[in-house]
Formats: sequence, structure tokens, C-alpha cells
Amino acid sequence: MVVADYTGWEFLIEDPVVYAAAVAMILPFAVIAVGFILNYTGIAIASLFSLFADPEMVYAAINYLFFPGVMLHELSHALLAFLTGAKITEIALFKREGDALGHVSFINRGNFFVQSLQNTFASAAPMFCGAVVVYACYYGITHTELLWLKILLGYIGVSMFYHMTMSPADIRIYLRGLPVFIAIVFIVTFVLRVTSVI
Repeated sequence: MVVADYTGWEFLIEDPVVYAAAVAMILPFAVIAVGFILNYTGIAIASLFSLFADPEMVYAAINYLFFPGVMLHELSHALLAFLTGAKITEIALFKREGDALGHVSFINRGNFFVQSLQNTFASAAPMFCGAVVVYACYYGITHTELLWLKILLGYIGVSMFYHMTMSPADIRIYLRGLPVFIAIVFIVTFVLRVTSVI
């Protein structure tokens, strides 16, 4: 019988169960942390500019300036809600309601497992879809010679990044599906680790 002799943190990398458990516990909460940080970074930037101008005007200017990000944010909620089987009841792409600039309403459908996926993926959609959009814009900028296209892609990428956030309401919905999401991340990571994909 071979007994592993770990002198440090190697067991986190070597043992597939421990590795998968670590990823499953860190990744879902990292999504919340990044979304929360981006949300309050945007608020902090707006607050800083508000020291020099009317806060309402600053808020409106920033959000109207980056309106493509607002629309992509709301469309990403709708897309992942739809793809996971939820029924979309309303999409407001640019409709100010208090602190919110838009919203997507959906009704959960299916069993507990499916509804958990709907809650998690639909609420965190701006993070997942936003990352894809921002990367695609970056890729386009670095692979084109056209100045106008670089500017357009840069504008869309910055707009999406600014709205790649999770509101407190998004986080509450995300947490409803968290146990199932953690289990899925664990299983997928374990399989990928055992098969040496990662």
C-alpha cells in the first residue's frame, strides 16, 4: 500500500475529492464577491463624480452613457432564465425603478433541481454572459486593424463591464439555488480532475 506523504498544501492539488470540494466551495462564492465588488465599484465611481456635480445628473450620465451594458445585463438575465426552462414574464431593458435601471421577471418551472439552476444561472447571468462579451470585445480589439471597430468594441466592452454586476436582489435569488450549484461544480470538477482534463 502506498501512503501519500504531503509536506504542505499539495493534498489540495493531488487529491481529486479535496480539489473538487475546494473549487465547489470557492467558485460559487467568488461569483457573488466579484459581482458585489463590481456593483459597489460602480457606485463608488458615481459617488466620486457626485462630489463635483449633481448626483442625479451624474447617475443619469453614467448610465445613459453605458446604456448598451444595461441592455446586455437584462438580456443576459432573460437568456439564461429561458435556457434553464423558466418562463419569462417581463423584460424591461432600460426602465429606471429606484436604483434599478431595468429588470427581468420570470417564473420558475420544473422540479427543485431545475428551479435551483434557474435561480442560480439567471441571477448570475450578467457575470457569466458579461465575461464572454468583455472577452469577445477584447479579442476583437486585438485582432482588428479598423480603428472604428476598436472604438466600438471598446465602448461595448466597457459598458458591459460596468454593468457586469449582481444587485442585492440578484444575490438573494442566486443563494436559493446555491446548494445544487455547489454540487454540480463539485461533480464536474471531480470528473475533470480524475480524467486529467484539469
